[in-house]
Formats: sequence, structure tokens, C-alpha cells
Amino acid sequence: MKILTVENDVYEIDHVPDEIDDIRFCVFDTSDTDWMDYYFLPLIFLESFYAPAICLRIGENTIQMPMDWSIVITDEDLTGIEVVPLTSLNNRGFLTATMNPLGRKMLEAQEIQITNIYQDVKWFFPKLKNGHLLVAPLENKPNPRCAFFVKEANKIPNDLYIGDLLD
Repeated sequence: MKILTVENDVYEIDHVPDEIDDIRFCVFDTSDTDWMDYYFLPLIFLESFYAPAICLRIGENTIQMPMDWSIVITDEDLTGIEVVPLTSLNNRGFLTATMNPLGRKMLEAQEIQITNIYQDVKWFFPKLKNGHLLVAPLENKPNPRCAFFVKEANKIPNDLYIGDLLD
């Protein structure tokens, strides 16, 4: 699993050393609908669990996520967003909103395709609070394009619109 750091770089958390410096990861916090914004939270707790994995191709990039998570989707005109379970994608032509909240603040709609499924994968994930969307890098380079994922979609407000992601 990759996270976006405050230095606008990618950090791989599948192989975290025993001691690390201050590492912060990016989330989009929707818990207070009047003050939604991007925050960099300290990487203090990692959840470790086994779960099936779903491999996605988003545009030209690939990412692997736990199957029980959800993703932010949009339409080609970027007029609205919705959170759907990854298991609902199944070659239905969905698009996801991608951007980098620190660099390229231009949203882009990219096609999502499921490429593979694995039954039992060991995951390391940062501990997220209710209402937090994980900003997950899609590229292994500085200033990466990112997609938005959430573990519990029911904790995200229904009235999100595309402008919320740009603020």
C-alpha cells in the first residue's frame, strides 16, 4: 500500500521499518461538512489484516486495494461524485476522479477496470477515522496522481460534490 506524504512523495507502507521519522499521510476529511479539507495525519498506527485483494487499472496505472473498500467515482464531465464499493465496478465503465491535492489540483476522470482478484493478501494500512477518504497515489514518482478510497462508505456524507475535492 502506498500513501501520499507531506513532501508530495510516495511512501510504501508494506515494509515499514521498526523505527521511522515523522511520516504523515494525506486524507480528505469529510467528518465536518462545513470544514472539509485535506489533512496530513501522523502515521502512528498501522492496521494489519488479511483480506481478499482487488487489482484495479485506473487510467494507465495499477493499484491493489482490499476488496471490501470503496472508491470515489464521477462522470466524464466531473459534475458529481459518488462512493461505490470496489466489488460493484465489474467492467461497468465507471470513472474515478484523480488529482494530486498538493501539486496538480486539476481533477481528471479516469476509467477503472478490475484486472485481477487475489484471495488472501496481508495488508498494512494507516488507521483512518470516520469520514476520512484515503488519498492513494497511483504512480511511483514525486507529485503523483492520486485516487480516493474509503473503508466504510456509509461514514461519508451523501451531499459531496466535485468542488469539495478541489478546495
